[in-house]
Amino acid sequence: MVLDSLVLQFANYAVPATLLVLVSLGLNLQWGKTGLFNAGVAGFMGIGAYTFGMLSTGRFADPVTNWYHAGPPVPFDIVSSALIAMVIAGLFGIAVAIPTLRLRADYLAIATLALAEIVRLILKNERRLTGGDLGLGFVPRPLEGFIPRGWSSDGAFVVVALAATLLVFVVLEFMSRAPWGRALRAVREDEEAAEALGKNAFRLKLSAFGIGCGIMGLAGALQASFNGSVHPDSYAAFATFNTYVVVILGGSGHHRGVILGGYLFYLFGWTSQQLKAYVPTDWALRIDFINQIVIGLLLILFILFRPEGILPEPKYVPRKEA
Repeated sequence: MVLDSLVLQFANYAVPATLLVLVSLGLNLQWGKTGLFNAGVAGFMGIGAYTFGMLSTGRFADPVTNWYHAGPPVPFDIVSSALIAMVIAGLFGIAVAIPTLRLRADYLAIATLALAEIVRLILKNERRLTGGDLGLGFVPRPLEGFIPRGWSSDGAFVVVALAATLLVFVVLEFMSRAPWGRALRAVREDEEAAEALGKNAFRLKLSAFGIGCGIMGLAGALQASFNGSVHPDSYAAFATFNTYVVVILGGSGHHRGVILGGYLFYLFGWTSQQLKAYVPTDWALRIDFINQIVIGLLLILFILFRPEGILPEPKYVPRKEA
């Protein structure tokens, strides 16, 4: 019983923290590496979560509870559902970026913010398509036929989340060190100079934005699988704010910094939730509001005194020939 409790507590921290790191890596590619301000992170996570939920559970109808949602007649396997969710989220990102990337940066922010709110309202109100405000239920986990839900399933999901995040991190590190990644940094620092050197800034930004949105969709799919359900209110604008806090605290443009920032940021929130059991009731009710105040103050202090974050982005220095 002690082992069960320890595994559950560890999984309840490790899985959400790892998924926060995963979505922050996607944002770091867009904002940290390329300078693209995506104000709709939560919307792309929601697209990934609902795509995964509908594909992996299949079409559902319960006339008694009036609970419906669309889906294929036969549910897809989990891996295919997650990959399709990733692709769909990436395509939505590309569709938004194509008409806005050639304009000023604030137009992209406005477009993505609008998309996120439109997505949330559709998910909340289209009951026949998405389950409406009831959301999606019975979303499966990996190896569910072999590992029953409980502490063992939670422990196994820690491995799944870590493996997915590690794979994304390795791929992003490789791409960042490749000519493509260096071209992204050139576009971020001086787009006109990069184009003068023959770089297609539009295609570079479009590819970075699409890949970043795909990573956010993958994070949403894994979140849906871990929770076993999806609800539209989980993808409100505050989720986007948290992701930016992680990138700023960890170090914009530095993948390792984002990983450190994500785990530290979630540790703060998780620890404060554990404290609720040990403080008077009136203080326990205030902890969430105190958290938001502390996070806001911490963000301001970092922007003023440590804008490069905990781990600053490494500077690329060309090697001198002997």
